[in-house]
Amino acid sequence: MKPNNPKVSAVILAAGSGTRMNCDVTKQRMYILGESVLHRSVRAFSKSESISSLVVVCRADEVEWAASELADISKPYTVIAGGKTRAESAKLGFEAIPADSDYVAIHDAARCLVTPKIIDSVLSVALTYGAATAAAPLSDTIKRVDNDLIITQTVPRESLYSASTPQIFSTLLYKKALSATENIESFTDDNMLIEASGQTVRCVDIGNENIKITTPNDISYAEYILGKRENMFEYKIGHGYDVHRLVPDRALVLGGVNIPSDKGLLGHSDADVLTHAIMDSLLGAMGLGDIGKHFPDTSGEFKDISSLELLSRIASLISNNGYEVVNVDATLILQKPKIAPYIDLMKANISKILGIEQGRINIKATTEEGLGFTGSGEGAAAHSVAMLKK
Repeated sequence: MKPNNPKVSAVILAAGSGTRMNCDVTKQRMYILGESVLHRSVRAFSKSESISSLVVVCRADEVEWAASELADISKPYTVIAGGKTRAESAKLGFEAIPADSDYVAIHDAARCLVTPKIIDSVLSVALTYGAATAAAPLSDTIKRVDNDLIITQTVPRESLYSASTPQIFSTLLYKKALSATENIESFTDDNMLIEASGQTVRCVDIGNENIKITTPNDISYAEYILGKRENMFEYKIGHGYDVHRLVPDRALVLGGVNIPSDKGLLGHSDADVLTHAIMDSLLGAMGLGDIGKHFPDTSGEFKDISSLELLSRIASLISNNGYEVVNVDATLILQKPKIAPYIDLMKANISKILGIEQGRINIKATTEEGLGFTGSGEGAAAHSVAMLKK
């Protein structure tokens, strides 16, 4: 009997060498439209509300890189070294998921065009039958050939499907299959393990866009597919601007980072002028007013509250209204102190809350050369522009 609220863990396999890529770096480290193959796959599972945790299985010499590459992933994850074969890596990944997991979703990182919708569609079938795999019906005419590549048979394609990933199984079923099956090293997917144990796997037709990055041509095709998807989105742009006075005996908090200073910003909350401008730009893009409307300074609820907490509430509004953050570009205007050493920490704070990689957050700091209220040290200001898609 399936649990009412099943706990689903994902295993992302990224331990392959990618020899067919004929490239100096492994395919999981290659970038498609500014995002690595590994990050794209992990991000999709992180965004699925059905997935509770992830295990990323990579080459031993890429464990440190993978942990750094995935630093902005908000869902709990572990990075481990894989084995010599895909089957061994999958087994190691399965052994590393939380013991109370009800289902395991095993996915090839090279299939980086996977989406939360695909994941959830396969999971819904697995929850009913215990085992399910992403797949697509074959449309080509399939030929069997001999050693000389002479056609010996045309294979009826009506019942032929191409299996991909994710492949999702009840953990009890998968564990029993591992225990009951020997010589799994030659298995090229996890469906073969379940089949070998005498159990059945249901195919879920997910279409033909869930391609595997195997050759350089696949990079171009993936970019084409992503470009086609992007054309289906509605884009919105918002601008935000905020100002706060600098006074003694207040902490200087910018982007959620406490910065050493003899003065801090005055406000009802922590007066994080940078985060306030970013929030206003996000609200502006959605057409939902400004932070004064959502978090009035007449309410005791928001007295001295962290602006990162307020940003978290804005992030929920973004998600609840069907939007996704594309990027944020913010400029902080402050005469002193120097902000550059803290910018990476600010980006890490903001990207984690918004659920996007740090590369989509840009923060700049400038002075006004001693001019105006910022130049005289009376206060600080910030501008922000944000783009959302729906």
